[in-house]
Amino acid sequence: MEQRPPWFVRFLPRCFVSRLTGRFARLELPGFLLRPFLRWYAKRYGVDLADAVRPLEDYASFVDFFTRELEPAARPLPEDPAAISSPCDGTVAMTGRIDAGTLLQVKGHTYTLAALLADDADAARFKGGTYAVLYLAPGDYHRFHWPFDGHVLEARGIEGDLWPVNESAVRSVPGLFTKNARIACTGRVRTGGAFAYVPVGALNVGSIRLVFSNARTNPLRMDDQELAGTPWGRRGAEFGRFELGSTVILALSADAGTLEPPPIGTHVRMGEGIGMLADGGSS
Repeated sequence: MEQRPPWFVRFLPRCFVSRLTGRFARLELPGFLLRPFLRWYAKRYGVDLADAVRPLEDYASFVDFFTRELEPAARPLPEDPAAISSPCDGTVAMTGRIDAGTLLQVKGHTYTLAALLADDADAARFKGGTYAVLYLAPGDYHRFHWPFDGHVLEARGIEGDLWPVNESAVRSVPGLFTKNARIACTGRVRTGGAFAYVPVGALNVGSIRLVFSNARTNPLRMDDQELAGTPWGRRGAEFGRFELGSTVILALSADAGTLEPPPIGTHVRMGEGIGMLADGGSS
């Protein structure tokens, strides 16, 4: 029998609750209240505080801590310029080849790339390509980065629900990633070929923010003109951040390269190799 989300999640006003959570998370609190909570959170979820640029005492709010910057040496990039680096810290939730425009959510559930991107023409470019889904747990680093040199040509804000994206929800909500609010970014890899980069919202995600745009989610605020003149991104540069955690879906066209992350269930860190560009990374 198919699992279903807990009754309280099904009937929860998920978008409203998530906005409320985001507002509380941004509140600047006195140190005697905030620091004990941050210490508890770090211990509870296994946050490595040694990687952070700032000490615990320097954070003014939970979101300030949650989106903390890391020391560059904490996330080294592959030496091979052709290597595709993981865009974020997270667990490999799914990976594979894009067969007939379809991606596997979990055994028994599929969804189409066209539905994820909300654009049939964009999705058609990825026939025979590869994809990877990375789930960011509460203890992970929550900025996400460029996995290769490239250029965003369009960032499409897509309104939607905010179901949880943990393993239980992914198994029980068909087409979950196409139902949740997200920003579908599409563009070109520097060496040729197309990519799709989709940060997906989730329950209690206050906002998804991109560094090259004022776009944000929950509520959706999007202006396509903000992307005019967007510079090329370099591998390892910040792409955006989650203000509370979620999922990143990355797809490559067959002529761009191949995504081959470690087996499903493996935890990867931003910068670890998860694939190779098609032409060896040369300009």
